[in-house]
This record gives sequence, C-alpha cells and structure tokens, in this order.
Amino acid sequence: MIGLNMSNRTLLLTTVLLFGCALSAAPALAQDADQDPPAAAQDEDAEEEATEVDEIIVQGTRSDIITAADRMIYNVSNDVQAQTGSVADVLRNVPGVEVDLQGNVSLRGDGNVTILVDGRPSAMLRGASRADVLQAMSGSQIERVEVITNPSAAFSPEGSGGVINLVTRTAQPSVTSVGVRASWDGGERGNLSLSGSRTNNGLTLSGDIGLRHNISEFESESVRLRPGATPAATITEESISTGENTNTFGNARVGADYDLNARDRISGELSYRAFDAENANTQTFERADGNGTVSDRYIRDQTGGFSNSNVGGRLSWRRKLEGDQHELAADFEVDSSSSERDLDLVSTTQVGGEPDFLQRTGSDNESDSYGFKLDYTRPMGERRLLKIGYEGDLDIDAFDSFGSRGPDEAGLVPIASLTNRFDYEEWVHAAYVTYERPFGDLDVQAGLRVEQVDFQLDQITDSISVQRDYLKAYPTLNFGYQLTDSQRLRGGYSRRISRPSPQDLNPYTIYIDPQNLRRGNPDLEPEITDSFELTWQLRRGPTFYAVTAFYRDSSGGVTDVSQDIGGGVVLTTRENLGESQRTGVEFIVNGRFGPKVTYNASGTVFQNDISIPGIAGGIERSGTSGTARASINWSPTDTDFFQLNGFYVGEQIQAQSERSSFGMLNIGYRRKFTDSFSMVLTGTNILDTAEITAITDTPDFQDRSRVRFSEPTYYIGLTYTFGSSPRRQEPAFDYGAPGVPQ
Repeated sequence: MIGLNMSNRTLLLTTVLLFGCALSAAPALAQDADQDPPAAAQDEDAEEEATEVDEIIVQGTRSDIITAADRMIYNVSNDVQAQTGSVADVLRNVPGVEVDLQGNVSLRGDGNVTILVDGRPSAMLRGASRADVLQAMSGSQIERVEVITNPSAAFSPEGSGGVINLVTRTAQPSVTSVGVRASWDGGERGNLSLSGSRTNNGLTLSGDIGLRHNISEFESESVRLRPGATPAATITEESISTGENTNTFGNARVGADYDLNARDRISGELSYRAFDAENANTQTFERADGNGTVSDRYIRDQTGGFSNSNVGGRLSWRRKLEGDQHELAADFEVDSSSSERDLDLVSTTQVGGEPDFLQRTGSDNESDSYGFKLDYTRPMGERRLLKIGYEGDLDIDAFDSFGSRGPDEAGLVPIASLTNRFDYEEWVHAAYVTYERPFGDLDVQAGLRVEQVDFQLDQITDSISVQRDYLKAYPTLNFGYQLTDSQRLRGGYSRRISRPSPQDLNPYTIYIDPQNLRRGNPDLEPEITDSFELTWQLRRGPTFYAVTAFYRDSSGGVTDVSQDIGGGVVLTTRENLGESQRTGVEFIVNGRFGPKVTYNASGTVFQNDISIPGIAGGIERSGTSGTARASINWSPTDTDFFQLNGFYVGEQIQAQSERSSFGMLNIGYRRKFTDSFSMVLTGTNILDTAEITAITDTPDFQDRSRVRFSEPTYYIGLTYTFGSSPRRQEPAFDYGAPGVPQ
C-alpha cells in the first residue's frame, strides 16, 4: 500500500496556512472603479456605459479581481500555471472553488455547479464526462473566471451551488493580431494554441485553435468489509488497480461581429471541441473470510477509450434604442454533441470457481440542444433599470449501451444487464424580470424567474415511458450599500435548483462490475436550495479585504443509497432523501510586499449538516471543512517573474461517506525576452501529494478506497504575439450570458 508521506502533507498544509496568515497582515494595492462589467455587450460603447451597482477592481498579483453585485470575477490570464496546465488547474486557484483530483468541481462544498463557457452551456461540461474534459482542456484558453454564487433572475437557476463562467481569451479590435502559445514537459505531454483577429470597416473576424495532450498514471485500492457474527461469516473484499490515462483535447472557434449601422450589430460564432481518452489498467481482486481463507481471486486487464465531439453555433442581434442602456437583444444557439465509450475486459481466475471470460461493453450518446433568448433593457429614470426577457431551451438525448460476454472472442454473447437504450427530451420555458433602483446609498436589484419544465423519458429496452412537468418560481435579490468611502456591503439571495440528470432518471439496472450495480429513479424531483450571503469589503490605504458570510438550505437532495442485495453485490440507487445546511465564511486578501512582491490569499470554512430521514434508521451527520489557497509572486526585474502557489482542501462528509483532505504545491517562472516573446517554466504537484481516500459506511458493509494520481509534472512553455493589436486596460467588460444584470 502506498500512503501519503506525512512530512509532505504537513509541509503542504503548513506552507499554505503560513501564506494565508502572513499575507493577510501585509499591505496591498487596491483601486476603486465606477462601472460594473456589462454582460455580452461586446462593443466599445458598452465599455463606457456605467451601471448603478458599484464594483471594486483590485489589482493584486497582476491579476485583477472585480467584485460586482452578483459575482466575483478573477482575471487568470497572468497565472503562470494556467499557461501550461488544464482548466481544472486554473479553477483550483480560484477562491471558493474546489476541484478534486479527479476533476470534480464544487463551490463552497456544493458539487451541483453549472459551468458555462462565455456565458453559454456546453454539452461537454454536463454529465459524467465533465471532470475528464476539465482536466483535458487547456487552461491557456481562459482569460477570466466568474464565480456567481447568487445569480440574478436573468440566469437559469440550474446548479444549487451556483454558476462558474469560463471567459475565454477574446481578440480585441485591431487591424491584425496573432498569438501563439506552446508548452512541453520533455516527454509526451504538451499544449499548442493559436489565436488571431482582424478588423476592417466595422467587421471583426476572430478565431483560435488549440490542442492539449496529457498522460497520467494512477493507483487505487479499495477494501469492502461485510461484518459477520463469526470470523468465518465475515467477508473482506480487496481490489488493487494500476493504470495509465491518455487524454487529448482539441478546440477550434471562428467568430464574426459586424456593425450594420450605429445602432445594430450582428454576431456569429462556430465552435468545435473534441476530447479523446484512452485507458489501460490492471485490477487484482481477492475475497477472503475473517480467518484469512481466500475464496476468490482474479486478475482483470481492462483497455478502453472514450471520445466526445461537440459542435456549437450562435447567432446574435443587438439593437441600441434611444437613451443610455436602452436596448433589445436576441440570441439563438445550437449545440450538438456525440460521445462513444468502449471497454474490453479480460478476467483470469486464480482462486475460485468463476470461469475465465472476455467482456466487451460500449455506449453511444447523442445530445442536441437548442436555445433562444430575447432580452429587453430599459432605463426607468436616474439609476433605475428594468430588464425583461424570455428564454427557451430544448434538450434531446439518446443513450445506447451494449455489452457481451463469453469465454473468448468467438464465444461472445449479448448480456441483458449490459444492454440498455433510452431517449430523453426536455423543454424549459422561462420568463424573467429584474429591476434595480437606489435608496440613497443602497442599490437594490430584485428579480423573479418563472420556469415551465416538461420532459419525457422513453426506456426503450423495458418499454417504460415517463412524462413529467412542473412550474416553479425563482426569486432573486442583490444589493450594495456604501458604508464609508472605503467600506462597502453587498449581499444577495437566490433560489436555486438542481435537476436530476437523464442518467439519474433512467430506471434500468446497469452493471458496473461484479460487485456493483446502479439504477436510476424516474420519480426523482429537483433539489431546491435557498442561498443567502453577505459580503463586507474594505480598502484601507493600499490593502483590500473581502469577507463573505453565507448560508445555504437545501431540501429534496438527490442522494446515493447503497444496499447489499446478496451474493456479494451492492446496488446503488438515487433518492430524494437529503436535507442539508451549509453555513460558512470566505475571505479574500490581495496585496503587495513593497515594489517587487505581490500576493493573494483566500480561504473558506463551513459547517455542513446533513439529514436523510428516508434511509433505514435515518442519517444525521455534521462536519466542518475548509479550503485554503495562496499565491506569492516575485518580480526581481522587469523581465523576470516567479510564482509559488498552493491549495489545501479539508475533509468533507457526504450522506454515507467521507473524503480525506488533499492539496498541491506548484511553482512557476516566466521570462520576458521582448514585448511579444516570453518563456514559461512550471512545476505542478511538486511535493507529490495528489491522493484521496474515501470511506463509505452503511449498516451492511464498509468501503475504504484510496486513489493516487499523477506524479510531479514540469513544463516549458513559449508565447509569441505579433500584429498591431492595441493594448487596453483589463478587464474591459464581461462576456457573460446576454441579459445578465449590469
């Protein structure tokens, strides 16, 4: 068994905590701004339109932080790790966001998070493959990350934890500009991206293309204990796996903006993303009683792959009407995704009566999404703004799984538990309104969104058809209050929802492995979350502080329920059993040690209370968890830049399980040779601490698993930019979803 070296764990935790404590007492550099980032108004005039909800621009570690009424915006374009790492690596450095070592994202401890790209959903960032995609996407594509914990009514309420919007690098108006980025670890890992733009006579053309290739090794082990009245009746099942993952991610995009006249602009975009993963691993399984007598032992060699391709298109029209901030906008989007998964498994028995066999499984998934949005914005007087809109979304999914088993290739026969086909279709119609106005020094924005949802699930294999619909309302409230010239309060409330995925609703029993089966539940209801938060901000001289208190109350939580169905098999289903409350505090500190050293530090501490009365005997669990992250940057000269950053995520509890703490320490260096050419050196996970342990405890059995991920990785990267693109102060404006309140 390979364990995490205790000295490394202690060093990592100590380093991060020392950063947080030491840096919080240091001076910083902060700067106030008078405008909020307008959403999706991608024209120069929009940059000049001030909104009524104040924001603060904090210039800390070369990366600006903007605090707006409903979001925190982090400029990551100068993060050295982002230039060679993945999007998952970028998110690990964003306050409030947790990304585990498998790429699963949570926000303040809540894993039901909606992830958007440039304000729009993507099929690749939904469902089971999202974690893999985030670890494969190049972080160099991302310019800013918007964390929206209490979105306004103009946003979909999907995602009880909130919304994370990944804002990609967008070409700025210019005659011509081209940028090239490349990085390599000296072996089989690397990134390459190319972007460019050209503007002439009101027409702006832009595009980018990128490729990322990564190889990682992993080790995992799990132990399942079934207690018995005697040692002979006690069963222990141990599984050890080692393997290698190979991931390749590619993307391409082309966009155009054209000013028809002084008032009308049309925009279009086409994008393509492709993800390919290959996996090879060997599993050794052993079953023994409490006396150590082995009854079963086998070795399974697995090889397989997963591929996903996504094509998206968008067409927008925006018309400016008389008066400031008076406009009408329409957007139409299409997103089509196709994925395939295949796995070959060869099982060789060493002890026991199970015959050797070959198993071949696969699945195909086709997903098409269509969206239309119409927004109208109208000023209603001084510092008063009304927004109304409609949004319609249609999702069509088709899932087809198949599998066969036999003694060899010639003897393969279909297996019913591996064969499953179902279709899913969902319509969402939404109408929303937001209104903002001042009350002295208090700026208030209230909103209401009403959604009608209709869905149909056709379980073709078992001839089961399910139709459901529901109508729900989602109120929102955001406010800001100027306490003094240097202090400001902002707060918000929103009602959020977490809808079950199509796979969660599928009533078919799916084979996972000989010890595990999984089945969905078509009667699942959405989880409802009421989210409250209050933030205090202070600028004292050059120092900026932000402290946020938050509370989230969730009901109807969709929870995994595991039960032993005999024969050494565990069936996991999904039920609306959970209730939970999260109460916590988040802090952010940015600043500077003299003229050469800058820093940022952040942390979150929260109490999680879980109640699941629906499970036999009921479950009441409480636990405290937290995160800490810090980055320190040193610029000894105008051309040299050093960066050290780390993060730590504490232990977390779930309904029937708990997960261990984990963290990483990273290092980076950038050398600027000219204004257009620079070199980057980075090291990721330099203390080799990428390991997670999880424990599941039920009345019938206990599971303990440990997964160890990639070893330390080092990259060298080059960036070259040429052309006549004028530099402009960052950030200019928000490219988020159309209609997001200003």
